Amino acid sequence: MANKKVRLGSHCPQILGADGLPLLQLPQGWPGLRIEETIVPARAECGPQYTGMPILSVGINANVRRWYRSGCKTIELNEPPPAFDILGSTYERDYGRWEGEKGSCLKVSLTPAVMQRYFPEEAPFFDLETRFAHTDTQLRELLLSLAHEIKTGLPNGVMYAEALSMAVIGWLSQHYRASKNSPRRTSRKLSPRHQSRIEAYVEEFLDTDITVDKLAALAGISPSHFFLLFRASFGLPPHQYMMKRRVEKAARLLKSEPDRAISDIAISTGFSSQAHLTKIFKRYMKQTPLRWRSQ
Repeated sequence: MANKKVRLGSHCPQILGADGLPLLQLPQGWPGLRIEETIVPARAECGPQYTGMPILSVGINANVRRWYRSGCKTIELNEPPPAFDILGSTYERDYGRWEGEKGSCLKVSLTPAVMQRYFPEEAPFFDLETRFAHTDTQLRELLLSLAHEIKTGLPNGVMYAEALSMAVIGWLSQHYRASKNSPRRTSRKLSPRHQSRIEAYVEEFLDTDITVDKLAALAGISPSHFFLLFRASFGLPPHQYMMKRRVEKAARLLKSEPDRAISDIAISTGFSSQAHLTKIFKRYMKQTPLRWRSQ
């Protein structure tokens, strides 16, 4: 009797950590891309599998030789990272085998829920062109940055990690979408009333982890639509706007409260630590907080 097809990346014990879980797990309530890190064994094989949704399989340090059979066709792949696979929603295979050096791999799934959240108008028909052992340095760096951000506890906030998710989806839509229909663009902006409401909210809750969901709710629109209108209104995507506002407030406090600890100012303006403030402050102000204060 033929083996039943299972979803690609189903959690067999070989690809999980010692605790029986993926090496990277998403925080509770995470709204962005579904991303996991799993083990790539030095030698393994699998039966029939299918994707059911667009999936990226990105080897981090796994150097293995692979054989995939679909029907009467078998392909052999021997390209190590940074090459990775892009799999469309209709991809399936009857058998897979790999052998080489043990490593780990990121599995990124563009679930219907995620696509409905960020690209609601395209979600019902969005798909990717299947490509094996493909190289795209910029896309790979976006994915690794997102994985690192989640692994380290979202030190730059949920909004920044969400922005990375949106950047990945936008890049895939622009370069690898199976449907060639271009996403709709808009020249509209948020109303002056909504802009004022958002500015006041950000100022009041600058030290908290503000999300796109919270800001979109103030304007009564979907997060994906809000993202486009926000950028048209403020000239920056939400996470960059937030960072700019935090740096501006920190700069004011450094001057107006010269005896206050820089670490305290960092926390009060929404940064995770003094080191985090220093890193972002240097990016915007071209100098450290201490040097800014001394001048």
